[in-house]
Amino acid sequence: MVHFNRVLMLSAAAWMAVSSPLAAAEPSPKDIVNQAIKATGGADAIAKQKAMTWNESGTYYGQGAGMPYQAKYANQWPGKFRMEIVGVFTIVVDGDKGWVDSMGSVAEMSDEQLTEQKANHYAAWVTTLAPLKDKQFTLSAAGEGKVGDRATVDVKVSSKGHRDITLSFDKETHLLAKFETVVKSEELGGQEVKQVVTMTDYKDLGGTKMATKYVVTRDGEKFVEGEMTDVKVADKLDDATFAKP
Repeated sequence: MVHFNRVLMLSAAAWMAVSSPLAAAEPSPKDIVNQAIKATGGADAIAKQKAMTWNESGTYYGQGAGMPYQAKYANQWPGKFRMEIVGVFTIVVDGDKGWVDSMGSVAEMSDEQLTEQKANHYAAWVTTLAPLKDKQFTLSAAGEGKVGDRATVDVKVSSKGHRDITLSFDKETHLLAKFETVVKSEELGGQEVKQVVTMTDYKDLGGTKMATKYVVTRDGEKFVEGEMTDVKVADKLDDATFAKP
């Protein structure tokens, strides 16, 4: 009888291990990204968002005390970007060319500045999720975490010639909650720091859900917080948008 009971217990344990939700296969990094693409609006809708303009208001903490700013942005994939911090400076990147207009004085970006701006643009492109189906990207599990009180599941994105980027997806909504990578801080003379961007306040814009608020930290210290407004999606922007200032 003891032997029989032991067999029953082992059989029950085996059945529970197979049938328990806890034993279900964990989603692969590819599955996690596909869930996020679907939650964002679908691959087709994301692919249509080739260009975008928006305004932004926020606070910059890179010099210590918070400094409010107003900004105008334009972006076009791949490789075109314009950021105007109203009354302070303008940055323009057009492929392998880049300029900085500081208080009316225009200069070409140094190789180091252009490389860093292109790296930032690449990171932003990755967060659209659209390119991640391409074979140039390697997706790997990066554990789990939290953004505020929201549980996340994390995926590391690797691609030859680029810095790794870790994407954290909300476990319930499947939307991108934050991403982190390494950047070179101009304020610290080019020193590498860990940058974390937390994304909130998703809204339906142009057929997809986009985060309209974000907070950037560098090595754990708040760097920028901003809110996007007047977002307009386009197939293509005028070439003059990305001309030398």
